[in-house]
Amino acid sequence: MNDLNNKSSSATPDNFTHVEDDLYEVPVGIIVLLSTCYGSISLVAVVGNFCVLWIVATSRRMQTVTNFFIANLACADIIIGLFSIPFQFQAALLQRWVLPNFMCAFCPFVQVLSVNVSIFTLTSIALDRYRAVMFPLKARTSNLRAKVVVLSIWAFSAGLGIPSAVALRVILKYDPATGKNSKPFCKNSEISPLIWRMYNHILVSLQYFVPLFIISYAYIRMSIRLRQNQTPGNAQGQRDENILRNRKKVIKMLFIVVALFTICWLPFQTYNILQEVYPTINTYKYINVIWFCCHWLAMSNSCYNPFVYAIYNERFNTEFRNRFTYCTKLLRRQQKEQKELDHSLSSRYG
Repeated sequence: MNDLNNKSSSATPDNFTHVEDDLYEVPVGIIVLLSTCYGSISLVAVVGNFCVLWIVATSRRMQTVTNFFIANLACADIIIGLFSIPFQFQAALLQRWVLPNFMCAFCPFVQVLSVNVSIFTLTSIALDRYRAVMFPLKARTSNLRAKVVVLSIWAFSAGLGIPSAVALRVILKYDPATGKNSKPFCKNSEISPLIWRMYNHILVSLQYFVPLFIISYAYIRMSIRLRQNQTPGNAQGQRDENILRNRKKVIKMLFIVVALFTICWLPFQTYNILQEVYPTINTYKYINVIWFCCHWLAMSNSCYNPFVYAIYNERFNTEFRNRFTYCTKLLRRQQKEQKELDHSLSSRYG
């Protein structure tokens, strides 16, 4: 995660500031389109994941270990929708820092925190499902243990984000329009470039490649085991068949969640690596368009999961329907009461 005015996971590399400004200028029409796209995913991420939290928090039957992890994932996605998406978008679009100085350190820290929580939670879910499928006779993960794991995820994720908060500060760069150092940028000014580069490489590995290797291994092994349990003579009654069927549904849903994360973040993480290895790619004429496409795709991942739960999980589907129906009935009742009140006032005062 580099500087927030720079186009990496938070911005562009330092040499962006030495390139002609017009290389990264964006037409007004594109600005409107980008604003609509980013605003849409931000809104859907916050509203959709808030509904997931609401369902898990208020329905006792939904308070399972897996759903605790899913609620934790929803929290991370809400943070991305509230902080990472809008603030990173404006910084990259304007190619200058216009927000309060303290947010230069705060916004990258929050992004590192939320992305880490997302992928580490997905990893924890995969390992928990792996344990349940591969070692079914062992005691299940308790709610208390799940909460401890969640707290550990947040603590470790926050620790990985501290270097970003320490390194990034608002500094003034040369502005051709004024002929002096008056253009504010949010960039690394506290850590040596070598250590900063190493930190970013480690972060990309921990945020993407290492967890996906673990998750892929877990789901491949689970798929093989579940297929083996399909062979004739292995099933022990209707109860075991139902348990096996439910496990397959849950694993299918979680696999889709992981696949979406992988696909959405792959172009952006690939760019992060390439711009470190070949910085000259940042002088490409259309690099700003490429960056916005990759960044939007990565950020959009935060709004897909509620739809996956609603489609592939029967309990979530039922809860979503019940809550939507309840809200609709409540709204209609309020509208009816308002009409009756208006009619009463109109009759009385004519």
